[in-house]
Amino acid sequence: MLINCPRCGFQQPEDQYCAQCGVDVKNYKKPQIPFFSKIFKNPFVQLCLLIILSATVGLTIYKTNRNSQTGATAFFKSKLQINSSEKSNNQSDFPDNGTTDSSHSGFDIAQANSEDDSTQNISNTSSKEQLLDSATNKKDGRNPASLHSQQLIVTYAEVNRSLLNALFEASQSTGQFMNFKDYTAGILPGIEKRLQNNGIKILHKETRALGSSKSMQWFYGLKDRRNPNTDIGMTTFFELNELENNNLRGNIEIQRTWREQGATGGIEIQRKSFPAIFEINTGTGFFLSGIMPLQSFMENEDELTSIDVFKILHSAQFKSGESEFVIFIEFSPVLK
Repeated sequence: MLINCPRCGFQQPEDQYCAQCGVDVKNYKKPQIPFFSKIFKNPFVQLCLLIILSATVGLTIYKTNRNSQTGATAFFKSKLQINSSEKSNNQSDFPDNGTTDSSHSGFDIAQANSEDDSTQNISNTSSKEQLLDSATNKKDGRNPASLHSQQLIVTYAEVNRSLLNALFEASQSTGQFMNFKDYTAGILPGIEKRLQNNGIKILHKETRALGSSKSMQWFYGLKDRRNPNTDIGMTTFFELNELENNNLRGNIEIQRTWREQGATGGIEIQRKSFPAIFEINTGTGFFLSGIMPLQSFMENEDELTSIDVFKILHSAQFKSGESEFVIFIEFSPVLK
């Protein structure tokens, strides 16, 4: 009778010992596989371990990138972040508005001035700034005395196309120029002199002291008559990251709430955001262009264009594409 060796599998006539490996066939016992070996050889367990390892590596990379993004000091951190548009189904008519620019604060602009009547004029520029105490300023490495000696200047202007192209070329020469689908941004050398060019029509200038407030925000626009909790217009957000040795590092974001044509062809309220991170000094500035739509789709557009920033909507050059809406950012010592 033939038997198989329990150790090597060799087939031979029945005998006590294997002719190939010499093992005692009758008394041989297979070694037991360790418990952990059985577990780790299980395909399901291996798959779970692979998923956990991948998730851990991915989380580590995400946290590293997040920390790098927060602490970046180079222009745009090598790229700008463009938020996708947020749409609202609310369609609106607009209240009467005065001739002065309106302004209020809050990242949720729908909460601002909720006590106003829907037909009340919105006027007078104001802002609600988040104040930091001196201990916070020291912790952030910012000198409160130096902050009070500087001011942020944001200029909203209409720029003719030929001059705008020249500004693009000047920004490209710095190596810090970005052209995106929705808007364009970049560093601009010699901004003070360039703003004196006849090809630039200044619509409005916002000046804010860089005091103990780390963030600032202001709004130009109108309340939605049908929904008083919704504001139609443009909000400017500014956050100071660092001000040292005449170098200003910060974030700026323009959030536009506007009546626009939707994917289905209807007019709906949409919110779009245009953020940027910049680093400038007293000799350079920063600009954003391509943010203003060509029309407001409002039956009473005159009410919106009574606000300085939106007077460009009545410009024939702007409507024909011969000029563009541009926002310039600079900072300088406060005039004594």
